[in-house]
Amino acid sequence: MIKEGTRGDDTEAFIRSALDHEAILKWAYICHDKEYYNEHDMNIRRFGLQYSWADGFPGMEKYSSCDEYIKEYMNQPPFPGDKKEVYWHIFIIGDKDSGTEDIAGWFGKQEHEVQFVWRREDIANNLKRLTQEDKGSRSLERHLYPDSEVRANFDFRDYINNTPIKPRRLRLFEPVQPRNKKRK
Repeated sequence: MIKEGTRGDDTEAFIRSALDHEAILKWAYICHDKEYYNEHDMNIRRFGLQYSWADGFPGMEKYSSCDEYIKEYMNQPPFPGDKKEVYWHIFIIGDKDSGTEDIAGWFGKQEHEVQFVWRREDIANNLKRLTQEDKGSRSLERHLYPDSEVRANFDFRDYINNTPIKPRRLRLFEPVQPRNKKRK
């Protein structure tokens, strides 16, 4: 993800220039500009504040309790219903020689911010994240973007629709029965 404005006035032009490498075979990207904070986001924020309190920080002595600290910061924006910062979600399929360090450099990101997926169904699931039709986004009631807002150099919808999703095998574990030490 690249936040709007962090790479100059025209973030899309920056993305287009970053995509101009021989190692990038296919690409798709979208601007997520219709996102609003919801209760899930507030819960994540609340848990983050709890971790911050547990780890300790300079100035925490001015609060008598973790609850007081959380209450003060939860009364500050953003609130549920506030618009989120605009960001661009980018998906690429590269050749086997391109590594995370190269890709991160092209987009001005840190290497740990580049996620690699290999399996065909994982690629299809990540493509669904562009329009936010993946299970995670649907469960969080994120805005569903139309395909027309995705810019791509391949038919990403065809890739999604024609990728067979294999059901994951569930392993059932049975309790181990203790062995009899002595047999008669």
